[in-house]
Amino acid sequence: LVIYSRFSGTPADGHGHHHEAGYLTPLAFKAAADPNEFPGQLREGLRPWQAKKLYRGIGFNARPDPNAPDVQVQEGIIDPVAGRSYAEISFEGRSQHKTQAQGGIEPRGPIASTLLLIEANVQSPRPERSIFDGLDTSIRGLAKLAGLPDGTIAAELGAMDAAAKKALSDYEPLHPAGIIPALGDGLRATRAARVALKTSAAGSADARADADFLLALKEDEFTDALVRAAEVEVDPLAGQETVVPGEALDVVVRMFVQPASNVQLRRTSVTAPAGWMVQSVPAPETTTAAGFGGRREMPTDVQPYRISVPANAPVTEPYYLRQPRTGDTYKWADGDPKGLPFQPPLLTASVAMTIGGVDVTLTRPVQFRYADAVRGELRRDINVAPRVTVGLDEPLVVVPLGNSTYQQKLVVRATSFSPKPVSGTLRLRLPEGWTSAPAQASFTLNASGDKTSTPFVVTAPKGRTAGRLEIAAEASVAGETFSRDVQVISYPHIQTHRLYWPATTTAQVFDVKVAAVKVGYIMGSGDEVPDAIRRMGVDVTMLGADMLATGDLSRFDTIVVGIRASETNPDFVANNGRLIDYMRNGGTMIVQYQQQEYANKMLAPYPASPPTNANPRVTVEDAPVKILVPAHPVFNFPNKITDADFSGWVQERNAYAFSMWDSRYVPLLECADPGEPPVRGAEVYADVGKGRYIYTAYSWFRQLPAGVPGAYRQFANLISLSKAPH
Repeated sequence: LVIYSRFSGTPADGHGHHHEAGYLTPLAFKAAADPNEFPGQLREGLRPWQAKKLYRGIGFNARPDPNAPDVQVQEGIIDPVAGRSYAEISFEGRSQHKTQAQGGIEPRGPIASTLLLIEANVQSPRPERSIFDGLDTSIRGLAKLAGLPDGTIAAELGAMDAAAKKALSDYEPLHPAGIIPALGDGLRATRAARVALKTSAAGSADARADADFLLALKEDEFTDALVRAAEVEVDPLAGQETVVPGEALDVVVRMFVQPASNVQLRRTSVTAPAGWMVQSVPAPETTTAAGFGGRREMPTDVQPYRISVPANAPVTEPYYLRQPRTGDTYKWADGDPKGLPFQPPLLTASVAMTIGGVDVTLTRPVQFRYADAVRGELRRDINVAPRVTVGLDEPLVVVPLGNSTYQQKLVVRATSFSPKPVSGTLRLRLPEGWTSAPAQASFTLNASGDKTSTPFVVTAPKGRTAGRLEIAAEASVAGETFSRDVQVISYPHIQTHRLYWPATTTAQVFDVKVAAVKVGYIMGSGDEVPDAIRRMGVDVTMLGADMLATGDLSRFDTIVVGIRASETNPDFVANNGRLIDYMRNGGTMIVQYQQQEYANKMLAPYPASPPTNANPRVTVEDAPVKILVPAHPVFNFPNKITDADFSGWVQERNAYAFSMWDSRYVPLLECADPGEPPVRGAEVYADVGKGRYIYTAYSWFRQLPAGVPGAYRQFANLISLSKAPH
């Protein structure tokens, strides 16, 4: 009904995706109501829908028109149910945005937000007191909201409204069953309204369909309230979380009904994907599970099932990852639940019952339940998993050009999801002319969850040419080949998801040299740059609290500071004076991008800072880059840097460049997005005593894991700077 846009669609929004969201929202407000905008969706059964109002929050955006109509939303008022204000709740939520360091104080007392009315398709009073002014959001107003003529299904809507009000007035938290009659009346009236609508000719077909959509939501709400008031629970449990194709799992549908309740259980069923076999089996003698202190659960009724999974069942994975992307566009098959974050659960159980004389069906997902020793009960949806997954320990291998062979150790791991023993053979598929020792290796995994790791030494031939090659791992088991790796995304507060991808490693062959240097690394918010340095054959020492506070830093030729260390690593901040002394005594320090905290804490050797109200960055990954000091060692030793070294970059050039800097800094590079002023503060150099300092906001933390050859060559020069001619 009402859309609220946080952003204005102007540069005042800050980040580009904020700007884009603000730009697209008013377009979407109009496009959603235009039947000519998305004809393909109409053919799929969707219909246009005209939202009634569009508001935009002022927030940090400038007010475009002081006379524009607005409404004040009072956020500081205590909600008596929650016991808190929505301002407090919202700031608590914002503080959960931990990766962006958005923690804040939860404000108390009066606080309001101003919303500007941008578009409206209804008449509302001025000034407005609520975003719903001009809209009848009562149950009786449902038909009008959908566009039906006045009086359509008025009797049925009136009965629904009266039943809802009766249930609310009669509700007693300690005796919820007392409102079962009123909720039953409301459910009957809702169903009657849907039946009447199907036989009605009032209004347009689209309006009737929209009204039925809204009524279906009300039917679900009445049903849910009725089940809650009756205190009925349907709890279908499986004996395991994962099942492999060709195997089976046991499911028990458990029903809990309060003694002397007005509930009659009717039928039980389990729904599974096409091709699966669902068999009702006799209940075992003991169907309860042990609880605290040896107590046992006592369901009112149970119905066990045996679920057989076909041998060709696909593994459970997000539907939009089953097919390769086209560029940045995901693809999925017709019939997939597009628009949802994940597909619905594989298995559901339904129980038909009568509550207070009204027939309802309660459907719940089949889940695996287990006890975590610390967190207690956890539940997971059922997944189909492959019998075996394989993976490699390195996603990327850097192979320098050369006239001698080059060796790299790769570890192939295999993981079983099968409850039965699995035996097979591991091997690598290599580029032409490459070899491995051993050529293959046998393995046995005895149970689900078992893992094994096998090292292979891969030899690249001499005389190899530059290019991006692929090394793939595979396991052969009983004539079947498994060649996918898995990442299990598992946290207590969300469902477990398994992401699968080809078990491959990229072998990037290119000309790169690096000096014999010792590198120390100070981790910031987290990146993969130390791994990239190691791929070039350079040993990296991670510098923790003790080393930064009391260690001998002079043993390192170069110290690299990770992204956002000034915000996330207090030991870096506390010992910055020792790092300045390290440079004065001849050390080289490379600082990757930092935010405003770096300037606020005066951590650079000389004054410099990004702007406080903007973020100088270059977001076009192939924007031209100009080398400002071609003779500088960073562009000449040990690799000669040219324009070609800025090719093939991903996502962006740089972020959080300096906008102001002391005259002792020398800008090294210049770059700009199309139509934007040049950014020169994204890589600057300064002599510090006998040593050297570089602040580089170029996105090495993105380019190096992506295997961009030019990025490796440039970063090799950065860490080799201490060995370069001064």
